[in-house]
Amino acid sequence: MGLTDAVGDALAGRAYQLVGVAFGAAALAHFALWAQSADRTLDDAVAAGDVGAALPEVVAYAQGHPAYVLAFLLGAALLVRRP
Repeated sequence: MGLTDAVGDALAGRAYQLVGVAFGAAALAHFALWAQSADRTLDDAVAAGDVGAALPEVVAYAQGHPAYVLAFLLGAALLVRRP
């Protein structure tokens, strides 16, 4: 058995987990890029520990980008899914 076969067998048994990680990583990367845009104050609110100022920003993200929130939840569900 070659290296390619061994890697293929290992990945075939974890296909759902790999898809879950990909969905979760994409959603987190999008949120991180969104949070650091110039017109957002989320970074400053989190750095100051001001939950009252951070919460409306997170709600605005969830309302404006529901597909990414669902992708994160789907990724988490696939990651912890039992075979």
